[in-house]
Amino acid sequence: MSGFRVLHVIEAMHQGGAESMVLEHIRHAGSDVETLVCALNRGGPAFEAARALGARVFVLEKGGRRLDGIRRLAALMRAERVTVVNGHNPTGGFYGAIAGSLAQIHGIVRTEHSIHYRGRHSGIYPHLLEPISTARSRRVICVCEAVRESHVRRLKWAANRYVTVLNGISSAPASRPRDVIRAELGLSPSDRVALTIGSLTVQKAQDVLIDGFARLASRRADAMLLIVGEGPLRADLEARARASGAAGRIRFMGARGDVGDLLAASDLFVLSSVREGLSITLLEAMRAERAVVATRIGGNAEAVSDGETGLIVPTRDPAALSAALEALLSDPRRATAMGAAGRERWARRFTGERMVAETEAVYRAAVEGTGVRLATRREESRPVVHQGGTA
Repeated sequence: MSGFRVLHVIEAMHQGGAESMVLEHIRHAGSDVETLVCALNRGGPAFEAARALGARVFVLEKGGRRLDGIRRLAALMRAERVTVVNGHNPTGGFYGAIAGSLAQIHGIVRTEHSIHYRGRHSGIYPHLLEPISTARSRRVICVCEAVRESHVRRLKWAANRYVTVLNGISSAPASRPRDVIRAELGLSPSDRVALTIGSLTVQKAQDVLIDGFARLASRRADAMLLIVGEGPLRADLEARARASGAAGRIRFMGARGDVGDLLAASDLFVLSSVREGLSITLLEAMRAERAVVATRIGGNAEAVSDGETGLIVPTRDPAALSAALEALLSDPRRATAMGAAGRERWARRFTGERMVAETEAVYRAAVEGTGVRLATRREESRPVVHQGGTA
């Protein structure tokens, strides 16, 4: 198969999990793959990162009537002679599928980054728009088995279109020395530090984590909790921390760009979510050799081997979170062994290179045997004519 062009369609390019995965696809694209990115509404830090990695990037500014935006996206696909369109999550997936059909793109793919939950999108999405998007997609890539199962359960007629490609992340640059970072953060060598990273939103359930940590803080004077991220619940969470009696041991760090350093300074990573796909921060913690405490939701238990690389606890259970945190913060040797096992598990199953290679295999399966001629990167001939439908 000769070279082909992949257009990633995504609602915006801020710096979330889906955006991070798009960057991995640019970073590790096969030698015959050219990557393009279209943000439907606006760019952001990940948009500029995509450009810096060499991808050609576009902002559609789809506002106004949905059909006008779809037509403009289809025109972009034709002009760029796109071979495969990969639409991310409900909005990117729907626009990508419908515009791809108008542009006669055979290789239409959607990627689902989250389990299905009530209120995920508009009221008509699960009953009308999602079935249409799925019917027009050759494959729906799910970032973990839990995501695949949550969607197939509702759309059994399309079960054979859904495939699982586990999220993956690249190797990280070396962090600075742990003692230097901890000194800058005002942490003493004896502090036992739990770190959580995520948007301050309902789905991350930092309120449950604060309640659980407060129980631990009443028993361990050396326990510290660092909460990294921003979001609409920050003021409420800060008030909850003050009311817990453990405010002096809970630090709200805001949005940070030094995740690698913060992981190096911590003793374990904790994720209290009530809704997840396959968390990128969880994989970053594994890569950084940190033991993990995570809730049993989404792909958390697919990434974390319970009892080997971390501990899995029920959702919305402060007592269980507190007990798991105490077990690992009180046993540094066990936490270190779990962190090393987590690093090995990341290297074996959750690298960016593996994820991109498997995804590109899905792309190839979507277009092979269709009579489609694939444009090379520098081909200046007439636009490719795609044969066949996309159902």
